[in-house]
Amino acid sequence: MADTGARGIGTGGGEDIAGPAVIAYTTEDDRHRPVRQAAQAHAREHGCVVVLFAADAAGFMTEPMPNALDAEGAGDRFSDRLGLADLEYLGRSALGDQVNEGRAAGARVAAFLPKGHGMGALAEYVHSVGAHIVYLPGVLAPHDELSALLGVLETPPGVTRPEIEIRVVGPTGSTP
Repeated sequence: MADTGARGIGTGGGEDIAGPAVIAYTTEDDRHRPVRQAAQAHAREHGCVVVLFAADAAGFMTEPMPNALDAEGAGDRFSDRLGLADLEYLGRSALGDQVNEGRAAGARVAAFLPKGHGMGALAEYVHSVGAHIVYLPGVLAPHDELSALLGVLETPPGVTRPEIEIRVVGPTGSTP
């Protein structure tokens, strides 16, 4: 097994990707550039980290991240924010290009590869990282579904959950 720790795999490679999160819905085919650009502008202004939620990363027969069946401990090496070395290791160069593009625009950018599909997977991730804003493409019809899901996720007793804003970018439509 390759020594992934020596290459910065799973550690963000020393990249500055910690801090308050802003989530930008994206796909590896680069259809949602305006969504990423809007999230990057917010992140630059407010000192946040844009996390690209790669909505098309989960396959129907495979998982986007190493799991227990892969090399021992490989699945434990990755966090909820992937840096460029992580994306390279996982074979996600198209997503790495989007991270590089955002960084060239002056934003701190990382990525996330969900195991699930749909608004439920997005809502769980947004809640788990404590994101305060989610940027969605206007053509993604079920943004009301995301609002509803964010409102019903469990919060531990005594913990106040901040309001999560959803910003829709671009014209609305019915096809993602």
